[in-house]
Amino acid sequence: MIITISPAKILDFESPATIEKKTKPLFEKDAHYLNDILKDLSANEIGTLMNINPKITLDVYQYVQSFGIGRAQKKQAALGYNGMVYLGLNSKTFTDSDWEFAQKHLTILSGLYGALRPLDIIHPYRLEMHTKVVNDRGADLYAYWRKTLTEYLARQLKANGNIWLNLASNEYSKVIDKKALGKKVRIITPSFKQDTPKGYKQIVVYAKKARGLMSRFVIQNQITTIEDLKHFDTEGYSFSPSLSNGDDWVFIR
Repeated sequence: MIITISPAKILDFESPATIEKKTKPLFEKDAHYLNDILKDLSANEIGTLMNINPKITLDVYQYVQSFGIGRAQKKQAALGYNGMVYLGLNSKTFTDSDWEFAQKHLTILSGLYGALRPLDIIHPYRLEMHTKVVNDRGADLYAYWRKTLTEYLARQLKANGNIWLNLASNEYSKVIDKKALGKKVRIITPSFKQDTPKGYKQIVVYAKKARGLMSRFVIQNQITTIEDLKHFDTEGYSFSPSLSNGDDWVFIR
C-alpha cells in the first residue's frame, strides 16, 4: 500500500526536528530547475503568479532566493509542513518503527519537489501544483510532473501490492495519470464527513485533519491490506458502507 498526501502552505522550520535521520529528495534536480525559473522573477511577479498577498509574497521571494544555499533552513518533509493534515499525522511523536514504515509507504506530492518521502530534507518553499509555471515540458506543473510522477508511483505501487490510498487533494492527485497505472492498481479514495442538522457533510478543516489521522493510523498499525483500512476509528470516525460507492469510501462521525 502506498499513501499519498498533499503538502501544506503552513511551514515549521523553527522548532527542532525530533529525529536526526534524513534522506535526499529523489527529484532534487527538478526542484532546483523549477526554483531557478522562479528566481528570474521579481517579487511582484511571484505575487501575481501565485495570487498571494504582499507579506506572503516577500516570504516566498526570500525562499526562492535562498533555496539550496548552505545557510538556508532545512528540515525533514513530514516535520517541515505544519497544516491540518500534518496536525493529524503528528509525525513528531513517531517511533523509529513508525518512521521506517512511513518512509516506505507515505508519499507527499509536491509542486516543487514532485514526490517526497517523510525523511527527505526540504527547504522552505511555496509552489502549489496548480501554479502556471511555464517550463521545458509545458505550460504548468502538471505538464512538468505528470509523466515523472506517474512512472514513479507505478513503480512504488507494483512493489507494494498495487494499492493506492489516495489521501491527497484533487489538486495534487490529478497530477497522476490514473489510466496509465493500469487495471491492476486499486485506488481507494476516502472522504470524511461530519454529522450535521442537514445530514452528513464534508467540512474542509476536519477532512484535512482526518487525512493525516488516517495516514497515521495506517503507519502505526502497519496496514497493508484494504479491508484493514475499514477499521479506521481515530477521533470517532467509522466506515459507512451505505454512503460509500465502490472505492470512494466515506468515513463518518
